[in-house]
Amino acid sequence: MPTPPYAATPPGVPTPQAIPASPGVTAQPAIPASPGVPAQPAIPVTPGVTAPPGTPTPPGVPAPPCAPAPQSEAAPPIQQAPPTLPGPPRLPASPPPAVPAELPAAPRHRLVGREAVAGELMAHLARRDPGPGRPVAVVVGPPGAGKTALVLRAAHGVREHFPDGQVFVDLHPADSLPVPPDVLVRRVVRSLGGAPAAEHPEESRAQLRNALSTRRVLVVLDNVDSEAQVRPLLVDDGRSAVLVAARRELSALPERFSRRIGALEEADALGALTDLVGADRTGAERPAALSIVRSCAGLPLAVHIAGLWLTARPHRRLRDLADRLADERDRLAVLRIGDLSVHAGVTAYVRVLPPPLRTALRELARSSEDFGIPEIPARVTPSPWPPADLLEELLHRQLIHPVPAARQDRMRYRLYDAVRLHAAEAARRAPARMP
Repeated sequence: MPTPPYAATPPGVPTPQAIPASPGVTAQPAIPASPGVPAQPAIPVTPGVTAPPGTPTPPGVPAPPCAPAPQSEAAPPIQQAPPTLPGPPRLPASPPPAVPAELPAAPRHRLVGREAVAGELMAHLARRDPGPGRPVAVVVGPPGAGKTALVLRAAHGVREHFPDGQVFVDLHPADSLPVPPDVLVRRVVRSLGGAPAAEHPEESRAQLRNALSTRRVLVVLDNVDSEAQVRPLLVDDGRSAVLVAARRELSALPERFSRRIGALEEADALGALTDLVGADRTGAERPAALSIVRSCAGLPLAVHIAGLWLTARPHRRLRDLADRLADERDRLAVLRIGDLSVHAGVTAYVRVLPPPLRTALRELARSSEDFGIPEIPARVTPSPWPPADLLEELLHRQLIHPVPAARQDRMRYRLYDAVRLHAAEAARRAPARMP
């Protein structure tokens, strides 16, 4: 049979030679050619690749190691999953933001005479619209007026409206210096789960603004002395709010919601005393009960301490306490029980006063009469403060209060009773003014 033309080697083209195998690799044997077809050279075996099934192993050549057994034609081919690239590493989930619950316990006793103000504060803080005054509400009053108790009652009443937390900070603890604004900012940032930048106050303030603008948080500040302590906490969107118990008017705060409290009416003071000691005791000694609340001058803290004093001494008559309170020189010493003290409350206000104001208080306390601008030069040592400015500053700091005057064009003032007793005690220790 003639050789097919396509199998012949073209003229001038050398016949293919066998390709040498790589060292250590067994070459596959040449496949026998069909009759009339030139034999093909052996093809070297690539490492890791086995010969096709059924290929005989030449004599003297070892079989490939671990060669798989031939599969039946009916067996389905083994499907291998394509290789996959590793994905990016999974980062640990961020912890949820801290939800502080720092409010001290609300007062358990009834806030007689303060229910209306507490309701106004709660209604204002619970508003959903960012109207005027939404970010801050202020309660201001003299020492012992019950500001802390009032703001805590209001804060507990609206805490469900601030699910992201409630923060409480006392800005002027007893026997301590006032807390500076930057320290307050870092304190609140930590309460909200952040890590304040101690060396960069403005960065800490930005952290705080971001937290308060994206969450609904109520911040309660006690014993506030200035607007500078409150202003870093104010944000414009109205999600969070600040509730303040202030020792002085915070007139420079924008759009504040402010309520001033003072002494209780006599009927309310008697009701507060009755709540503590029981109607049977105040009813049986009503004249003594009235004498007690009058000696307390309607000051809620003083009435509360008097009630606790009587509750701790059920064997004592109300007249016993009334007689002790009748002596003004001993009154502040009697009005203390446990860690509650009217004297300490007034001291916290007075110790931060500039020296001219402390001197003016001592000299005004030598008389219980009211006074106006004309009397100041005769009763107060000359100071850098003009008489009108001095009275305005004492009024601003909740140490004096206006009283009705015979003529409306002349303002008259009087020291709060506890402030007068405290200043009179200091005046007795101070040298008398030379004529």
